[in-house]
Amino acid sequence: MMTVKWNPYLAAMVAIAAVATGSAAPGFADISSTNPAAIVVYPKLVANAGDSIDTILQLTNVSSQPANVRCFYVNANGHCSNAPTVICDPNREVGSPANTCPTAGVCIPGWIETDFRFRLTPNQPISWRLSEGLSEFPLSSQSGPGGHFNIQSSIPPASEDPFLGELKCILVGDDELPIDSNWLEGMATIISAGAVLDVAGYNAIGIQAVPGANNRDNVLVLGSEYNGCPNILSLDHFFDGAPDPVSGASVNTDVTFVPCTQDFNLQLPKSVTVQFLVFNEFEQRFSASRTIDCLTNIALSDIDTRIGSFGDQQSIFNVSVQGTLTGKTLARGVNDDSTNAPGGEALLMIAQRFNDGLFSAAYVAHQRGVRAQPDLIILPAAAPQGP
Repeated sequence: MMTVKWNPYLAAMVAIAAVATGSAAPGFADISSTNPAAIVVYPKLVANAGDSIDTILQLTNVSSQPANVRCFYVNANGHCSNAPTVICDPNREVGSPANTCPTAGVCIPGWIETDFRFRLTPNQPISWRLSEGLSEFPLSSQSGPGGHFNIQSSIPPASEDPFLGELKCILVGDDELPIDSNWLEGMATIISAGAVLDVAGYNAIGIQAVPGANNRDNVLVLGSEYNGCPNILSLDHFFDGAPDPVSGASVNTDVTFVPCTQDFNLQLPKSVTVQFLVFNEFEQRFSASRTIDCLTNIALSDIDTRIGSFGDQQSIFNVSVQGTLTGKTLARGVNDDSTNAPGGEALLMIAQRFNDGLFSAAYVAHQRGVRAQPDLIILPAAAPQGP
């Protein structure tokens, strides 16, 4: 039931619309979640001790050489304007448990970066809990095969509880500057150990380096030095509120958007206006748009309804409007040079589908085409590390 009929006429119309908006023709994106890469992105990390939710992260060096890695946590928690220590979610309805600020308070989106670095030995996998970090690596005090050992061997835990954010890890040389090898693979597993145990895992998204194209500075160009980010994100999904055909459970989907362009040096958050085209099983087309700030985790039915309206049943992402169980959504960032951070407007997306809010599955959106405008990841300068 997750497959939507997609006829040649409809595909041709989408291609024409893409050309009309000045985008590249749809095709397979250069980045993927199945191949080793020089940059790995975990778009959705969550931890909440009160709800027994945590994320287990895994990163693997698939090379026979040691791999130096620079990583960047992004804390995307919102905080109340009149209570800065109170965590809230600006993408949830006012009055919901995730967005309750003191009277007259407003939930302000956040974007705080924490960076760390370490070395993996040849073919070494590591894993850690987001809530705990990793205080010591397995080979911090002793050498492994070939005499290699871990350097700078600790990973910080999530900076707040609850926590919503992402992680980017970048392969670098001994001088802390990027290299053009593709040695890293990653995976994230979101675990909810409340009344009902739920596990949802997804592969980290890998951005491959282009051999010989890296000028080894702290500005990573996605589209020349590295493979480009996708032009269009494509998601097959149940419409919110649809009954699961097998269990009868109500299905709802959260989507997490992360801009490909990020400035970790000046810590400038990126905002992107996203256009959505939604098709139901009758191939009727609907559209919407929304601004994505920094990192946005949002229910599908909240994309086009006013926060605080509790009007999910009026959303074009809701089964009450569409009248079919499943559909397809195409999402594309709009080129806009006036945004407050340099670089392009491409996006990455993770979806997490919930059955009755309990059991879930996480997956990476399909990626189509490559943006003509490059995206930039700007790193802070880092001092070389000794042995």
